[in-house]
Amino acid sequence: MSCSITEAIKEPLKVIDTLFADYIQDPAATPNAFDPSQTFADLFANEEARSQIPSINNTPVKQLPKNTLVRFRCMVQDTGLGQEMFVSAYKDQDKVMCYRYTEDPVDVNFDIHDIPSDYLSERTLVYCVSPPGETQWLKRRLYKEKEGLESAMDQLHISQQDQQQQQPQHKKYPLPNTPHVSAAVKFYASADSLRVGQLVDVIGVLGHHEAPEEGSMQHDAIEQAGFDASHLSLENIPVVHAITFRSLDEGSKKKAFDSQQDLPHHDIRAKLIDYLSTVLGGDKLAAEFLLLSLVSRVTAKNRGVKIGHFTLNLVNFPDTAAAKQSASNMYAPQNNATKLLASLLETLVHHCVALPLSIDLLNKSNFSPKSVNENLEAGMLQLTNGTVVLVDETALTEGKLGDTGVRNVQALSNIINHQSLSYIFPYSQFDFDTDLVVLTLSHGKSMLPNHCTLRIEPQYNLDELPPMDEDMLDYFRMYIEDLRHAEYEIPEQVSEYIQTTFVNGRKTASANGTPLPSQDDLMLRVSLARMVSLSFGERVLSKESYDHAMRLDTSRKARTGTQTTGEK
Repeated sequence: MSCSITEAIKEPLKVIDTLFADYIQDPAATPNAFDPSQTFADLFANEEARSQIPSINNTPVKQLPKNTLVRFRCMVQDTGLGQEMFVSAYKDQDKVMCYRYTEDPVDVNFDIHDIPSDYLSERTLVYCVSPPGETQWLKRRLYKEKEGLESAMDQLHISQQDQQQQQPQHKKYPLPNTPHVSAAVKFYASADSLRVGQLVDVIGVLGHHEAPEEGSMQHDAIEQAGFDASHLSLENIPVVHAITFRSLDEGSKKKAFDSQQDLPHHDIRAKLIDYLSTVLGGDKLAAEFLLLSLVSRVTAKNRGVKIGHFTLNLVNFPDTAAAKQSASNMYAPQNNATKLLASLLETLVHHCVALPLSIDLLNKSNFSPKSVNENLEAGMLQLTNGTVVLVDETALTEGKLGDTGVRNVQALSNIINHQSLSYIFPYSQFDFDTDLVVLTLSHGKSMLPNHCTLRIEPQYNLDELPPMDEDMLDYFRMYIEDLRHAEYEIPEQVSEYIQTTFVNGRKTASANGTPLPSQDDLMLRVSLARMVSLSFGERVLSKESYDHAMRLDTSRKARTGTQTTGEK
């Protein structure tokens, strides 16, 4: 069957009915095995076609007709809503009719006890939210957001819609006081591959959750099967009946730009370091380390140990607080220098979250997701892979950490050390893998572990971000995304060179009576070398890039006055 994109968007259920009618003609076909997902996936295989589907990310649900096709770019927040049993087909005058991707009542009289077992199916309920920390430039690019008053009005409607949703399903979004979109997504195919924190792009039929009325076909079928429907209390939450979806996790997500880079990596690298240095008082060394942290990621997992992530701690960070932290604004940075750095990072990356580490925030927030009365409340660190987390310790003042505060510090430490986040349940906890880029800012030595500490030496203060051409920003964005996902290898001769250099360095230090380079020093330099090599556009490590990494580390140590690395 062929159908137009317009027809599939406006009347998806009609398209599905036609597909089902063709499918069920096969004598061996069973109603509950019907799956139209591939047809829709093929129809919307390219971005141009997908962009024609209305997105609930930037269009208020109330403005979209029910039972039309919608798109939702979202993070999986809670997979614990369970499964629903439902009637997937019924007979009307000896004709088998499809009853998937909708919960609208049908005017059909039949005996519920006569429904064959292959007319019943299960679907998985998953609570999804718009991606936390999604930056404004990315939203404009992804959702083709309108400018000016119309866009502002839409965002106001979405914010009001969100406030209505929060009453029955409170604390489901990681970032408090932040406008967002939530939906209960019903997956009809296997949802075993879905995991909490995963970024997905869903195409499905828009519905609104309605508990099956007593005496209705769905209610009777559920009751007959002994299925517990008590978990279906999702009042005021939009429902998306997922027809097809794709994972957008790191390494598989579509770039938000289609142009090709025609500037050499060396040129982009130099210009990006200049841009980053503007919010670091002109400190080029700190800017280069910051660049390396932005292109870092978990590259491997060996016996539970993550490799490749890189947490940078910038010490001597200036504190230009605009106002004293209060309970109402404890989620927003008060340090103007932090605000500027966060604003700059938000022009470059897909997702960025600033975390002002005040005593109030630590004691009054939950960084880890927590199950309360069978509802998984979000934690502030429940974020999508690749999110840049800007941890601002300059917000710390004297005070006492309570039990919650201590747990939050531990959660942050586990992210930095192990890239793992605990989900807390009444009698147990489960650890889930993460891949977050953590950057810590502090006056002196951080209270958190890190892979690398650098004392910044700003030459001036900034009051606002310097202007930057949008085309150049696009080059920066492509450069960072490309390098994060790039393959990398160390040739055998360079590996031997690294070992020889390390041994010779220990001999020289011993002869000079200075501290010997440690295994941690070697590991840091090898890690730096990977990021340095990629930043120059090299997929194979060269001796020159390794030497550059060693010079960076030597310059860093000269500032901090330390001879060891990697405080963990």
